[in-house]
This record gives sequence, C-alpha cells and structure tokens, in this order.
Amino acid sequence: MIKREMIDDTVLLQHLNEAEKEALQFSLQIEKFKRGEYIFRPQDEAEYMYIVKSGAMKISMDLSDGREQILYIYRKEDFVGGLNLLTADKYIYNGIALTDTEVIKIGKKEYNEILIHDENFLREMLLQSFLRIRKSEELIDRLSVINGDMKVAKGLIDLVNMSGQKEPDGTFIISPHMNRTELGSYTGLARETVTRKLSYFEDMGYIELLPKGVIRILDMDALSDLTV
Repeated sequence: MIKREMIDDTVLLQHLNEAEKEALQFSLQIEKFKRGEYIFRPQDEAEYMYIVKSGAMKISMDLSDGREQILYIYRKEDFVGGLNLLTADKYIYNGIALTDTEVIKIGKKEYNEILIHDENFLREMLLQSFLRIRKSEELIDRLSVINGDMKVAKGLIDLVNMSGQKEPDGTFIISPHMNRTELGSYTGLARETVTRKLSYFEDMGYIELLPKGVIRILDMDALSDLTV
C-alpha cells in the first residue's frame, strides 16, 4: 500500500475521484531501485506501468556492436509502460535506474478497470506521449550529425533543458546523473571522445567541470552556436 499523499501529488493520478484514489491506495506498489538495476528488459511482459517519483530512469537499447544507446531519460512524474499495457506489447528496450530511483507500479487490473476510463489520465498520458515524439525527433537530429562538438553541445543543452539548475549568476548546473560513458551513449559518441570534447569546451570557457561529475554551463550562447 502506498501513502494517499503520494497519489494526490502524482500528476497522472491526482484528478481521480475519491473512490478511485482509495482503491488505488490499497493496490498500487512503490518500489526502490539502486543505480544500475534493471526495472525491465527487452521481451519482458508489460505487467506494470511505472511512474517515476524520485531519481531518474534511462531507457536504452543494445546496439549490434555491443554499445548502449540511451533513448530517453525519465525523471519525477514521467511514466513508462502505459502504452504497453494498452496494446499488450512486450517491452523492447531496457529500463534501468540511472540513479537510486523510486517508482510507483500500476498493475494491469488497476490500469484497465480504473485509469483507462479517466479522461484526465488519458489526456495527460497523451500529452506526455506527444512530448516524447518531440524528444525522438531531437534524438534523431543529435545522432545524425557527424561533428563531435555539435553532438556534445546538443547533449548538454538537452540536459540543461531537462534538469539544469539555473544559478543566480546566470550559469546552469547539470547534476551528475550520468557518468562519461553514459553521456557518450546519450550523445552517440565514445566515452573517450566525450571526455576530450568536454575538456576542450572547458578550455574554451564554455563549461566548467566540477568535482563528482557536476558540469557548470558558463556560456550557453556559445554552445548553441555549435549546434547550427
């Protein structure tokens, strides 16, 4: 059983009526995953829909050469699996905790008997699905370019837009959710190339590499100029 406050604070669930919320309170599960743990794997049956409540999850695929390609990064209030339950499809990607992550698990029964009949739930799910189409377009754009500077610049700007923290001095802080290998996977580059490009950006005064993997964006305009 999860706390009622968690349902009230979850965008996808907060518009349900009192009876529906009470029913969900006694049937939904909350599960914690450590960084690197699999939440689901390709060909797993879609038994649950997951809503991220804290931490971050990466959705990735394994390429034929053994490399990982990160497709999406999901954070608080993002969901995965809703469309899989709707279509009865199996998962085709990896869902892996990018940090220590806490998720709400919604089973098929609750999904089919309660959520799928709620107009607000469907509207929010469709909205998030639409935004993911836009993210897919950005991914194609980022991976299709050959220039390494452009790939890394696009990746950093994307991370700022997703989770960057703006500082009083106008700079942005990107928290270390991804190590250099994962950042390479996200931008479509080898780890060594990403490390080299980040050092180059630091030398140029575009960014500052801080301890524990934190990146400060010093000149957003300069990074943006590299993407055109």
